[in-house]
This record gives sequence, structure tokens and C-alpha cells, in this order.
Amino acid sequence: MEKRNYYGFLWHALWFSFTSAFTDYNTVLPALIVKAGGAMWHIGILTFLSIGIPLVSQLVFTPFLRGRPLKKPYLLLGINLRVLALAGIGGTIFWFLHHPDFVPFIINVYLWMLLFTFSGAFAGLSYTHLLGLSFSGDRRKHLIVTKQALSALGLALSAVVVNIILSQRTFPANYVQLFFMASGMLLVASLGFWVLKEKPVPLKSQSYSVVILLKNIPRILKENKNLLNLILIANALSASMILIPFITGSLKGRFEFSGFLIGNLLLFQYAGMILSNWFWRKIVKGKGFKGLFKITILLIGFMPCFAFIILSTKFIFILYLFFFYVGCGISAYKISIEGGLLEISNDENRVLFSGVFGAMNIISSVFPLVTGALFHLISPVIILFAFGLLSLSAYVFLKKLHCPVDA
Repeated sequence: MEKRNYYGFLWHALWFSFTSAFTDYNTVLPALIVKAGGAMWHIGILTFLSIGIPLVSQLVFTPFLRGRPLKKPYLLLGINLRVLALAGIGGTIFWFLHHPDFVPFIINVYLWMLLFTFSGAFAGLSYTHLLGLSFSGDRRKHLIVTKQALSALGLALSAVVVNIILSQRTFPANYVQLFFMASGMLLVASLGFWVLKEKPVPLKSQSYSVVILLKNIPRILKENKNLLNLILIANALSASMILIPFITGSLKGRFEFSGFLIGNLLLFQYAGMILSNWFWRKIVKGKGFKGLFKITILLIGFMPCFAFIILSTKFIFILYLFFFYVGCGISAYKISIEGGLLEISNDENRVLFSGVFGAMNIISSVFPLVTGALFHLISPVIILFAFGLLSLSAYVFLKKLHCPVDA
């Protein structure tokens, strides 16, 4: 079972990475909104739907999935709903091509993104459970890092394709092609889940509804200090991570906001993910996930300072270097969070922990909406440095985190 599941997860990681590049919420999606005529607050809503809704909606699905001995059917349901949602966005942009009316366009994009993110949360809980159930110890650590390396390779290849499409075709026809291709690639990625083998997990007598789960969150966090500290770390780091789409939106008027520019930003971001991944693999092998967390906090904590330089100059090379830096930070963040959550949980509580983790990641859930408004009300400099300091505070909670595999 382990060997079959190992290759199934790697197949999904490779093909899903193509989808991620085509719908990247740091570059591609903000550029779509700006080019269609949107403002910062429109980007804020889209970022909220892309990042915040998946985390909060995990709370809704956790009680349901926790009461199911098999999670694979719900994983397949979730990923196929995402295929439908991407095709729906492609159809909406095609409609905009012939009826350039921004209001119905943005409403439909938001609705399809809502389906995309809700179904993603539904699938994500099952995915985390199956990943943790299938592997343990060093085997799990190896899979996570290898999966991230393979994803980064796929992202780089797809970034080249995205660059070509955005550069050589005009808006919005180029985005129509992107989203229909993303839908097809995600369908191919789902084949990796069909081959997974799953053994039923005995259910506990205690069951949860959403209301009961909300009431029990304080007790769960009190009894599981590791989960509480991981949530606090993720919240602190999210403050800087959610700024990236707004930085992309702020480039209009400072640089030539073309498909060529967006494609290049994507290329540099994923180049950073690939090249840094080799280094993260060495760090995890020698220092564990907690060792990688230390580097992640520094990278993400100083990201807003780097962004300040971008908004103060018009040097294209520094802009590309910033997105390379962003790619390094994203790669380190994904490996750290995924590895940390798997290590502090077990087969029985993994879905529960994932749901609580998502529900309590408040900054990722709420701050995109707040940030969109803040960019209109106060100086971006204040936002950047305040969010950077908040991210650096994650080190306080990291000192209290205990990862068993790192011991």
C-alpha cells in the first residue's frame, strides 16, 4: 500500500503544480482583476476567497469527515468540484471577452472561486489524513520534501507556458486559455488519488457538530499546546504572506503592467521555489522541521522590508529578485507548515487538528479584506513594517513547539 500511495501522491503533486501556476494568487489572479478594471479592495476579496475561505471552511467539514471511516471518496469529490470551478472561471472570462461588463464578471469570478476554495478545503482535510495515514517518520519526511521538489519542477515548467500564453496572446483571451488548461490538468492530477489505498480508521464514540467543535476549540488547544503554538506561528507568518497579491496589484503605474511582466514574475517566483528546495531538503534532513521553521520566519519576516524597496524604486531587476525571494519563502513555508501539522498529530486526531488549525488561522482568513482597505487609508510603508514585525514574532512561539520527529 505504501509504495502505491507514494507514487499516487507524487503524481498528484506534479500535475497539481501545473494548475497552481496557471491560477497563482500572488501574480496571475491579481493581474486578472487589475486588467479587468478592479481596484485593491477587489484584490482583497479575491485573496480572502483564495486563502481565507479554505481555512475557515475546514471548520465546517471537519465534523462531517471526522465521522467517516474512509476519506478517499470525499477527496475525489472535492478535487472534481475544483475541476468544474476552474472551467467555470474560464467560461466567465470567455463571456467577458464578448461582454466587457466588470460587475457581472467579478461576481461570477467570486462565485466560482468560492466553489473552488470550498471544495479545496473539503479535499484538503481528506488529503492530510491520507498522507499522514500512509507514511510515518523518515518516510513521511522524505515524501514531503520530494513532493515539494517535484511540485517546484512542475511549477517552473508551467510558469514558462504561462509566460508564453500571457505574452503572446491578448487579454482576456490569454486568461481563457489559462483556466481551461488548468481545469484539464487538475483532472489529470486527480488520477493520482484514484490509485490510493486506504485502511479504515476506527471511529471514536465522541462526535462533533460545528457548534460543538467551536465550543471545544479552547479545550482542544489547552490540551494540545503544540497545535496552539503551530497556529500562532502560522498566523504570524501569514501577515507578510498575504501582502504579496497587493504588491503585485501596486505595480500598475510603476512598471509596464503587461502579460510579459506577470509571466516573468511567475518565472522568478517558481525559480526561487525550485532552487531553494534543494537547500530546504538538506535543512530538514539535518535540523528537522523546526530547524526549517527558523529560516522560514526570517525569510518571511523580512519580506515586507524587501517589498518596501520595490515600491520605492523602478528597477525591474530588483522586482524580479524580490519574486525570486518570495518563491524561496513560499517553498520553506509550505514544507514547514505541512510537516509540522503532520508531526504533531496522529491518525485519529489529524482531521480534527487540520480543521482547528484552519479555523484559528484568523490572520489569513480576515486580513486580506482588512489589508485591501488599509492600502487606501494609510501609508503602505506602515502596513509593510507592521506586518513584518508581526511575522518575526513567530519565533517566540517556535521556541515552545515540539516536533516528535525532530527530537
